[in-house]
Amino acid sequence: MTSLTASGLASAAGWSAGPAMTNARAGTGSVTLADGRVMLVGGADAKRSAFAFYTADIYNPTTQAWTQSSYSNAPHYLPGIALLQNGKVLIAGGLGSSGIQSTAEIYAPASNTWTIASPLNQQRYALTLTTLQNGHVLAVGGVITNGTPQATVERYNPATNTWTLVAPLTTARRDHTATLLGNGKVLVTGGEGVGWVKVPGAEIYDPTTNTWSPAGSLANVRMFHTATALANGDVLVAGGLGDNGPTASTERYSVATNTWSSAGTLSMARQQHAAIAMPSGKVLIAGGWPATTTTTELYDPTTSTWSVAGNLAQGRNLVGAGLAGNGKAVIAGGSTSTSVKLSSSELYTE
Repeated sequence: MTSLTASGLASAAGWSAGPAMTNARAGTGSVTLADGRVMLVGGADAKRSAFAFYTADIYNPTTQAWTQSSYSNAPHYLPGIALLQNGKVLIAGGLGSSGIQSTAEIYAPASNTWTIASPLNQQRYALTLTTLQNGHVLAVGGVITNGTPQATVERYNPATNTWTLVAPLTTARRDHTATLLGNGKVLVTGGEGVGWVKVPGAEIYDPTTNTWSPAGSLANVRMFHTATALANGDVLVAGGLGDNGPTASTERYSVATNTWSSAGTLSMARQQHAAIAMPSGKVLIAGGWPATTTTTELYDPTTSTWSVAGNLAQGRNLVGAGLAGNGKAVIAGGSTSTSVKLSSSELYTE
């Protein structure tokens, strides 16, 4: 099976080697820019310093090359990241050279420049940022300076450059997921709560009423998992760290019924992996811990089945990932099982 590249040439389906980034890095924030480039922000360097990078690596599918961005105002490791409606990128929180930070800044792809934004009201990392339908950005949970997961939630208004504390989560959590639903609400799942206890419940934020409501409970507790919005509005939750190590279980949330059901089982248990919604509507799962895992897999939401999608050349966790404008999935960087940071990238074609 083949597909066409941006140049119109046929490209075989499956994995192929991509170009190397300008830096080896893991634990980045990842986003696909409005022009189809894939941006990996910050992260830890090859010397295992969590605070080395003030830059981003940006993959251009047209030139098939990575370039380094200009220098940001602060380093970012495991930050929150969101694409704004004006095409700029908001980075907030994460670990910096002085520890957990409240720093926020905005990257303008057109001019390759960074601008300092108003800081979060609360220092936090292992948070999520979600762009709402009205253009505001929701910052949820995370860890504060003393290591305690937070229930606090903030909302950023790009027009006024201000953060406002809004209704808190019902349950404090870190390393969770937050997914924008088709109805404009935000689904938050899993994560770790106070006392190192993983949170089974899910909850939904309504930005219109500034309220949280229950969204049932996952059959399996998990953190470091992924949550992917499907074309029909459902949400696929896959893998993560359970009470007994990485899990292979997956679950599917129905917005229409506010219920969870099993979505089958991954071929391998994994956490800290990447999940990418492909143009076909299928979901690609790749990378993760154990970092020796090279198997990748595809979820078909129509049949609710999994199939093997070939192997990565290099096992990696804490990867950067995104869907490029030419329809190819990009997996880049990450860390090996011996904590070696990677600069290599790999491309997947349906």
